[in-house]
Amino acid sequence: MKILRREGLLVVFGALLVLLSACGPTYPECHEDGDCADKNEFCVNAKCSQCRSDGDCADESQVCEGGSCQKIVGYCNPPAFTCPGKQKCRSKRCGPECFEDSVAVDCSPGQMCRNNACVDPPQCTVDADCPAGQICQNERCVSPPMCMAREIYFDFDESAIRSDAKSTIEANASCYKERSDAAVTVTGHCDDRGTEEYNLALGDRRAKSAKKALKGAGIPEKKMKTVSRGEYEPAVGNARSESDYQKNRRVVTEF
Repeated sequence: MKILRREGLLVVFGALLVLLSACGPTYPECHEDGDCADKNEFCVNAKCSQCRSDGDCADESQVCEGGSCQKIVGYCNPPAFTCPGKQKCRSKRCGPECFEDSVAVDCSPGQMCRNNACVDPPQCTVDADCPAGQICQNERCVSPPMCMAREIYFDFDESAIRSDAKSTIEANASCYKERSDAAVTVTGHCDDRGTEEYNLALGDRRAKSAKKALKGAGIPEKKMKTVSRGEYEPAVGNARSESDYQKNRRVVTEF
């Protein structure tokens, strides 16, 4: 009798196992891909998902992220999918026009890469870099549209007007006479040697020294105001040579 009872229990237990295995996990839970087959999905980390890898997505413009096919941001594949503006397509992704370490490939011969854009090398940084009769405007040497003031340069840690700057003072005063309705801003600049506070004070002394000289050359004092930028707004950034320092030690006169 005991044997029959035990055999009966085994039959019932086996039947329960069959029933349980037939039911399987409840969607979206899964044990294998077959549990997700009716949804055309894959079993990823015990959950039915749209994809397991990029190859499971509809096309190459999508990638599999977290079990879901996502559109690639900036996808490109010319000529069907091109990049906006001057961006370039690299590995089917839109990106900057150029990089400094690949400028020879990204840009035209003779160009340089600046801020990830292909540009022509600058012709100048200050007026002194240009031929006589031209000025530096947006890093290009151009003929001045009309009379424009020239920059006045200073010796290291000095605010006195140099003898070679007197002709510039006279030229700026003559230029002002052609534009006598304009207000005049005289701005002092320094190189980056010295503290911020010291350079602001030195720039102020240079501006006032130039203002005094311009007044003596005929520009009304009431038309002029002085400003100091100290070591900020250099003509040459990251200057390390004396010639570059010299270009930063200046007064800019604007009408």
